[in-house]
Formats: sequence, C-alpha cells, structure tokens
Amino acid sequence: MTFNYKREFGKKIEKKSAVPRCQYCGEPTVCAMPVFLRIGPTDNNVVCYKNICISCGKIQAFVETDATGNQKKTYAFFMGSARKCRDFFLPRPMYETDGGKADVGLKVRIIRALLALQVRNPTEKEFTKEQVYEEIYKQEQGHQ
Repeated sequence: MTFNYKREFGKKIEKKSAVPRCQYCGEPTVCAMPVFLRIGPTDNNVVCYKNICISCGKIQAFVETDATGNQKKTYAFFMGSARKCRDFFLPRPMYETDGGKADVGLKVRIIRALLALQVRNPTEKEFTKEQVYEEIYKQEQGHQ
C-alpha cells in the first residue's frame, strides 16, 4: 500500500491502483474478452466484450441501487462505451423482418439469451446460434 501526504492537513490518503483488480479474488488479472456468436461453420461474430478475471474466471459485475433502495447486479458486458443490449452487434439477417426492417425486440431477446449463457458458463469463448435459440425457448417456457 502506498500513501500520499497532503501538506495542508497531513492526513494519509490511499492511492488507487491503476491496475484493475478482481472484485471476487482481488488479483490484478481483469481483462476484456470478446463474446462470440458462431452462426455457421466459418462465421464467428463478436457480439460484445466482457470484463473477466483470468485468475478465478468470474465475470465482473456492478451493484447498482435504484431510487427505492433495491440493489441490482449488472454484469460487465459492453461494446465500446455502450452497455445496452440494443447497441451490441448481431448480424442483421438474424433480427430482420420479412419487410427488411429491424426487429429490435428480437435482437435484444437474442442478445439477452446469449448473455445468460455466458453468465452460466463464464469461461466459454463462443456459443452457437442453436444454443442461443434453445436458451430463448427455455426462457419463454419459464415465463408461461
């Protein structure tokens, strides 16, 4: 631990480390890794990135408190500076309607299913389109 001394007060202030540390194991081994979606035998797409600890294998999370005081855990998935599912990448034919328009609701359902698979299997690097569609089916069956 290093300390920085302020002259006017003489209080010790702890410096923050420039290296990100894992919130679970405390090791300085957090890095951004891509989340892949395999559509065909050779078509592999980066949907988003995840902050993961390579020591313990856990995806980092944010704990956010809303206005009512309820805490919500949000996993660290991002694409650039965006953290919303609708801003992540999917090939347009996967969520395009017959009229050629984008069905953003379908895009978000596909991405949420992919992220649910990723949270359950944090060390997996890629998932297939069939696995994601099966997860969507399971989620829809659970809500009925």
